[in-house]
Amino acid sequence: MKVRPECLSCLFERAVFEANLVLDSDEAKIRFLKELLRYAAEHFSPEITPARIGTARERILKRISGSEDPYRELKSESNATAVKLLELAERAYEQSSDKIRTLLLITAAGNSMEYGVRGHEFKITEFADEFDKLLRAPLSGNVDEVIDAIRQASRILYLTDNAGEIVFDLFFIKKLLEMGKKVVISPKTSPILNDATVDDVRMLAPFDPEIVPSGSHIGLSLDEADEDILSILWDKEYLVISKGMGNYEMISEFEEKIKGRLIYILRAKCLPVAVSLGVKQRELVAILR
Repeated sequence: MKVRPECLSCLFERAVFEANLVLDSDEAKIRFLKELLRYAAEHFSPEITPARIGTARERILKRISGSEDPYRELKSESNATAVKLLELAERAYEQSSDKIRTLLLITAAGNSMEYGVRGHEFKITEFADEFDKLLRAPLSGNVDEVIDAIRQASRILYLTDNAGEIVFDLFFIKKLLEMGKKVVISPKTSPILNDATVDDVRMLAPFDPEIVPSGSHIGLSLDEADEDILSILWDKEYLVISKGMGNYEMISEFEEKIKGRLIYILRAKCLPVAVSLGVKQRELVAILR
């Protein structure tokens, strides 16, 4: 997915949000924004993905702030909140007559746990009520085909997205394992945005997970990913489940190479992603490519 004009203002709105998280002085914040301005002036073009330019923003922020994990506190709070809400997800699953559809709904609803996205107001103190409502919301996409693909798959590569929602991802994966499927979980190697990392998965998984990390880029970058994850990605025996907008932004650039065994699950929180997917903004989405 390529950037749209409105991605530029969103890029800087999130930059201001992040600067206020970890930078103490206006001088430091302006230095950060100036460096990002220089990068954007050189690289913002119709050929770049939002995830790639967002990754550059995060790396500039880390260098200037000296913080390796600017979202540390928000991630911890998100994980704790999701753990408390897991009971709602479990109840919805147990009461459902269509188990896989409900799992898709749970994990797509979990993708709401995101900060600083234009058009998406996320307040963690209000998320319990929203999550409860989302568990009864419709799913957009070719959902029946998604369900059939999951039923037929024996091996699954699960590319994770945010902290917080990782709790619901792990619930989904636990059920996949109970169905007899082999699942490789691919979180981030080290912190980037509020994405779940290897440490998050190890801390929160209620089972012994098979982990192959995807690197430290927003979404899966073919340029930066290790051979371990790429060998699984290209293995035609694996169904690929791609969680979240960052993964969508990057993988949609090469999805033809894995078409027929690629599932996107997300909430279309921003308008450019919604337009690219052909859905309405804020809808929950499960699509088989």
